Amino acid sequence: MAYPAELCRLMSEEGVDPGKVLVGSGVSIETLASPDALITEQQLLCIYANALGLARRPGLGLRFGARLRFTHHGILGHALLACASLRQMLRMAERYTVAVGSPFHFRLREQGHVAVLRAWDAAPVGKLHEMMVEEILALFAEEMPGSGHAILRPLEIRIDYPAPAHRRMYERLFSCPILFDCESVEFMLAPKMLDEPLQLSNAEIRRMCQQRCEVILSRLGLAGGIVDRVRSELLARRNRFPDLDDVARELHVSTRTLRRKLRLEGASFSEVLGDVRKSLALDYLERSNLSMDEIALLLGYDNAANFSCAFRRWLGQPPGRYRKTHSGVG
Repeated sequence: MAYPAELCRLMSEEGVDPGKVLVGSGVSIETLASPDALITEQQLLCIYANALGLARRPGLGLRFGARLRFTHHGILGHALLACASLRQMLRMAERYTVAVGSPFHFRLREQGHVAVLRAWDAAPVGKLHEMMVEEILALFAEEMPGSGHAILRPLEIRIDYPAPAHRRMYERLFSCPILFDCESVEFMLAPKMLDEPLQLSNAEIRRMCQQRCEVILSRLGLAGGIVDRVRSELLARRNRFPDLDDVARELHVSTRTLRRKLRLEGASFSEVLGDVRKSLALDYLERSNLSMDEIALLLGYDNAANFSCAFRRWLGQPPGRYRKTHSGVG
């Protein structure tokens, strides 16, 4: 509950009634004050959407992210602070952000003379994507406790949407180039930075917190299911879906092993890809003004006719009819 509670405090300071931010979420003002209360992903997204619609100034995600501290992330925050290096911290975030309800997944890759931290939506979030990216940017720009510098000092930042009118707010956070309209959200880092020691490193605290995070993942049913991992890989590169061989390489298994593990969970690669395409299609139709040709291209179909055929198989109706009855775009 730490995230919506802090967001409501921010909105209140900006003259917006917190009660309006909670409308339709099933969360009460009293519940916000309970440190042990939990919230579902849909409730959180509802609160985010309300706040975005009520915000009186641009850059809500940037202002919200600037307020977040490690303590807002609960047990994961303590685990991150106790890491020995930024590399260890980012690896920890890769695995455990889902345990605290983060709307983003992370992946750290080292490519020659540069390290790339990629971030992507854990699920389609439509218009909330920009706000959530802003939240991450502001969070990473905050000072690392005990270091005197920002959590991340990127060489370059790439963002997957057009530059907003308030882009200068982005540029004030970092002293590096920020590129818009890219394929994905990425932070380019100097590899040597990853191994700089962190001042609050504590192996025993890190171990205890990590064990607790594993327990949470297990209870959530997210402790390593192969279907979830394949879905995550597909969402990470949704504008150009990887094939089965590509995903197997990313997961460090053979193609044959990946097929077998999927069968053990009652699924196939084509079924998981179909589910991802379906969820993204519904999101695009409900929350965007993209044409059918554009949606087809984003989903990896050759043309709108092929996309329409697939959509009819999923829901028994053409995508145009679905958009007319479900679109929230004015």
